[in-house]
Amino acid sequence: MKCLSLLWFVWQVTSSLHAVQAQTTSNASDLICKPFGTCEPCPEDALHEPFCQPFGNRRLMHCLPISSAPGKDQASGVNPDAAPSALQGETLGWESCGRIVEKERADFYEFFACNLFIGIVAITVVLAQSKRIQAVQARHLAARIGLVRTTPGGWANG
Repeated sequence: MKCLSLLWFVWQVTSSLHAVQAQTTSNASDLICKPFGTCEPCPEDALHEPFCQPFGNRRLMHCLPISSAPGKDQASGVNPDAAPSALQGETLGWESCGRIVEKERADFYEFFACNLFIGIVAITVVLAQSKRIQAVQARHLAARIGLVRTTPGGWANG
């Protein structure tokens, strides 16, 4: 138990150090980028691009050079009333983003409905087949113990 606690502690410390290091590094392009909008599926012709990996979704980014970045009063992002290219030196780009929750939820319900349908069909087939097998076994038992009805004399000869 102590070994697990020690491993958990070491993992927490290393992950927090990695997070602090990732926050202090700057990108190589000297741009400050802010997400704009929500994640959207990548078009078919852009799925091979790095910003569409690993889930096939992307989000629009507005990037400004560090030298012309807005001050603290404008840190919330681009003015929504302004045109997309209103700030001088602004560059549009894409970032990779995770799964789209609405799409994943719809896929889950579709998966659940298909499984439910297949389950109902399978149970129906099993019940019908078991009834058929039970009827065949009952006929065999009746024939074995002599409970089979004889046909009237006029019907057997045709």
